[in-house]
Amino acid sequence: MKIEITILGLLMEGNLYGYEIKKKIVERLEDYVDIKFGSIYYAIKKSVDNGWVKRVGTEKESGNPERYVYEILPAGKKHYKKLLKQYFDTNFIHFDVDIVLMFFDFLSDEQKEQFLEERTSLIKEKLESIREKIEKGSDADASYRHILGYLEHHLKAEMNWLKSMKSG
Repeated sequence: MKIEITILGLLMEGNLYGYEIKKKIVERLEDYVDIKFGSIYYAIKKSVDNGWVKRVGTEKESGNPERYVYEILPAGKKHYKKLLKQYFDTNFIHFDVDIVLMFFDFLSDEQKEQFLEERTSLIKEKLESIREKIEKGSDADASYRHILGYLEHHLKAEMNWLKSMKSG
């Protein structure tokens, strides 16, 4: 569902070819989302097969293979809104690290300390990266600012939690 939401959402902004979609995912979400290139093309094909997206042309640069340009159709816009509603209607909130934390007490004291130090270091790096992106900011992309703001607040909260774990 995340790949479909991402691809349809990007196509809501305008027509794109596959590599542009991958490029925007990398630019906006860097290492927060791991969507493989093959998954993008599979999701695009599925979207075309389901009538949510269509090919509207091709582009060809010298020496490169022909690229298909995709456009979201009215059925795709409707499906996109349905996916968003399903996602927001989900009754639980979790983050990938939650599963690790469920088993945190099985670690030795040394392992716990190492985890907390490494996680703190990672969070600091991510926060700095996000702050730089926010400062550089582009008024042209509100959705990008929203995700950066959300991630910044989430990481600050996790940093506070990590401090509380270290202190006691």
